[in-house]
Amino acid sequence: MENGLSAASLTMLGDRLEQLERDLSDLLTTTESDAQPTPLKENASRLSRMDEMHNQSILRANRIVTKNRLIEVRKARVRLAEKDYGICLDCLEDIALPRLKAYPEASLCIDCKSKAETIE
Repeated sequence: MENGLSAASLTMLGDRLEQLERDLSDLLTTTESDAQPTPLKENASRLSRMDEMHNQSILRANRIVTKNRLIEVRKARVRLAEKDYGICLDCLEDIALPRLKAYPEASLCIDCKSKAETIE
């Protein structure tokens, strides 16, 4: 299945996906130690321990979002290699280039993504 993207656009988007994968992987690596359980400090007040635990829970949530985005980036790179990149997985229409520039891992066109997020 071919998309309507030019070879130059595909190269540019492929480079962006590759860089995004590296950046997300690096982010996960650098935040790994901070995501470990917070040890109780003998001299720390209850409030500061609560602050540490709260900050750590935010970091863990961000790491989950980062891991999920990394998975989507890797799927997009597979689609690119298999020549299915840039095609909406729902309606099989081309995904607009501006959407792919903003979210190179996008697997749905804006219409299908909007429908998927609409609460009925």
